[in-house]
Amino acid sequence: MSALSEGGGGRLRLSKLLTEAIVIVGSILLAFGIEASWSERQERAEESDALVSLEAEFAANLVQIDTVIARHVTGRELIAMLVELSEAEIRALDQSTVSEIILATANPFTFDPVLGTTDALVGAGRLGILRNPELRQALTTFKNFVEDAEEDVAVVQSFAEDVWRAQIALGGPWADPGTEVSINGVVPIPSFVVPATASDLLRLRSDAEFMGRVAWFHLNAGYYLSELDRIRGQIGVVLDLATGGPD
Repeated sequence: MSALSEGGGGRLRLSKLLTEAIVIVGSILLAFGIEASWSERQERAEESDALVSLEAEFAANLVQIDTVIARHVTGRELIAMLVELSEAEIRALDQSTVSEIILATANPFTFDPVLGTTDALVGAGRLGILRNPELRQALTTFKNFVEDAEEDVAVVQSFAEDVWRAQIALGGPWADPGTEVSINGVVPIPSFVVPATASDLLRLRSDAEFMGRVAWFHLNAGYYLSELDRIRGQIGVVLDLATGGPD
């Protein structure tokens, strides 16, 4: 065999090897590309589901926080009414209003946010599936605000307990079918817990120490309300970003 034909055969074998190598590398790159594309589609589907869940979650949080804020505001208004009414006006109040005022002396309504999707994203380290960095930051800020308010919750609950204990010394506790809710709607209110009367309300109002405790409760509830207002604003930010698309 001539050197020329040996050289030609070598070049053919080299060309074949190069072709096979190109095919193998191309197949690998194609496989990586398909996998990356699939992963991207999966992540976008997860993001879409997360955005839908966040919208529902924070819409529920908005309703709840508005309810809590309204109840605290109404409680303050009822106590202001108690302070301002004359004895004759108090004695003319109906049973339901008397009970509502007594409940308002210390009713520590709290905001307990729905955090299923947020906790799932943060806890699993999946916040990154949300492409909008502002939304990721908004969720983190919301959680921080909620945690900051926990101290105020503890203080409000502590002052409420002080008021409840003080009620016992003044004839309480009291119950009223129109404002109290029995357990699961099945277990009735104990017959020995009687409804409050106007006389009970007047006795509470005339006790300076008791009214001081009520004032302390509502002052601290006011601090809590300022935290709730900040949280409410952040709920609005999250909702705007969650419904505005990935950006």
